[in-house]
Amino acid sequence: MSENSSFFSQICVAQCGGRCCDPWWGIISYTVVRKNIFAGLNDFNAELLKGIDERAKRIIEGYKTSETPPRPLFSLPERYNISITDIKMSGRGATVNILAMFAFRCLFLSQDKTCAIHPGSMNDVDMRPPHCGFMGSLNAKPGEKGYCRIIHAAQAASDSSEAIKRAIDMEGEASGKYYREGFSTAEEASEAIINSLKEYQRRNTPKPMSFDKTSVPGRNDPCYCGSSKKYKKCHGQ
Repeated sequence: MSENSSFFSQICVAQCGGRCCDPWWGIISYTVVRKNIFAGLNDFNAELLKGIDERAKRIIEGYKTSETPPRPLFSLPERYNISITDIKMSGRGATVNILAMFAFRCLFLSQDKTCAIHPGSMNDVDMRPPHCGFMGSLNAKPGEKGYCRIIHAAQAASDSSEAIKRAIDMEGEASGKYYREGFSTAEEASEAIINSLKEYQRRNTPKPMSFDKTSVPGRNDPCYCGSSKKYKKCHGQ
């Protein structure tokens, strides 16, 4: 970190207690494009499930120790928090933006929250994956790789003890919220996305217009159902 690295490292161990690694959240945002978003939702469910599994495996493959041979830090995710952040419709098709959050339990974090592969724990030999080395970077800004709310609270505040406590509480509350709102299996997370799409469809499907059925619309008049099609191209067929 810097010449004060021991100070910040001590904050991680003695005060924070490995909060960012207990659990460790892997976050990936991605986009799915569908030509007909509401047709074949069962097929879409299978596609979603495959995408979720692939991204979880990508994180597992990317986080291994720098030993020879390397050892993975994670097994399967402990919780899945998958949500739709945005839907852009184009006719019947749609672009769906998804945020996938995976709660992993690090295999090298002991019960006392000590990292077994942290520099200093193994004779100053850094066995962490390169990604872990960015955790707690003093130069990182919010939203950048390595930003740690707790480390920056300790760096910036004159009354660092109170600022650190607030930052630790915020970190714990956010992690706890994501954990509670998540799912224990990828199947449950995928099904929740499908239910969100069904609710989106329900809220955005035009409601049929009321009309006097004794007065049938002309063939070229707008259809009474609100589809914006001509009657002859819709309910008049």
